[in-house]
Amino acid sequence: MDVLEQATQSAAVTLDLWLTLIAERDGSNRSQQRIETRANLTNDVLSRFGLTVDQQSLREASRNISEMVTSDHDLGIDLEFKDRIAQMLSLVDSDITVRLGDGGLTDVADAVDQAFLGHPPSFLPGAIDVLQHLETLDIKVALISNTGLTSPTAYREWFDAEGALGYFDHLTFSNEVACAKPNPGIFCPTLEKVGSVPESALHIGDNLLTDISGAANVGMKTGWISGFDTREPIVNPDYTLASITELPTVVEHWMQSGSAITA
Repeated sequence: MDVLEQATQSAAVTLDLWLTLIAERDGSNRSQQRIETRANLTNDVLSRFGLTVDQQSLREASRNISEMVTSDHDLGIDLEFKDRIAQMLSLVDSDITVRLGDGGLTDVADAVDQAFLGHPPSFLPGAIDVLQHLETLDIKVALISNTGLTSPTAYREWFDAEGALGYFDHLTFSNEVACAKPNPGIFCPTLEKVGSVPESALHIGDNLLTDISGAANVGMKTGWISGFDTREPIVNPDYTLASITELPTVVEHWMQSGSAITA
C-alpha cells in the first residue's frame, strides 16, 4: 500500500481487555467468588429442569473450561458464547444439553452472565483516563478481546454501566466472532469496521503471543503491557509499557513517527 492509498485510511488504536484495561478486583487470575456464584446459579437452573448434578463437579467444570478456552485462544480459535456454555455443561454430563433443550441452555447462559455482572472485574487505575485521552485524538479506538465465559452482551452492558462504552468505535469479542487472537481473522475485520488498515494501526496488549505476535503478523505496530507474560517474545514489540497509563505518550510518539497516517 502506497502512502497516498494509506492516507485515505483512519489511524486506529486497538486495545486488549484483560490485564490491559481491566483485572479481577482481588488481583487473582480468576474470581473465585464468580466461579462459586456461577456454579450456584447454574445449579438453580438445572434444578428447575429437574436435573441434579454435583455442585463440586460444576465448580471443576467451570475451572476446566477456563483452561480449555485459554488453549483454544492460543491457537486462534474460539466458540460462540452459547456453544462454550454447552461445552462446559458437557464436562459434567455429556447428555445434559440434550435434556435441557435450547431454552434451558439459554437460561444457563443467562445465569453465567449474571455471575459476571454480580461480581465484575474493575478497570485498572488510570485506564478510564487513558480512554478519555484517546477520545480527544484524531484516531479510531477499538477493542479486540479474547473472551470466555461471559457473553458479548454482558460485557457491553457492564461497559455501559461503567460509562466506558462510548469511548470505543467498535468492540470485537472472540466468542462473538468465533475467532481469537492471534488469528488475523479477528484483527483485520476489526480494522475494517473502523475504516483502518494494519499499516495505520497500533495494538496494545499484555500477551506476547496473542496480542504482540498476532498484531505484528498482520502488519500492525504493537505496544506490550509488561509484567504479566514472562515468555520470550516471538516478535519484539515496538513499544513496551509498564502500565496502560503510559499509552498516551506511546500514541503521541507513534503518531509523530508517521506510522499513524490519517485522511
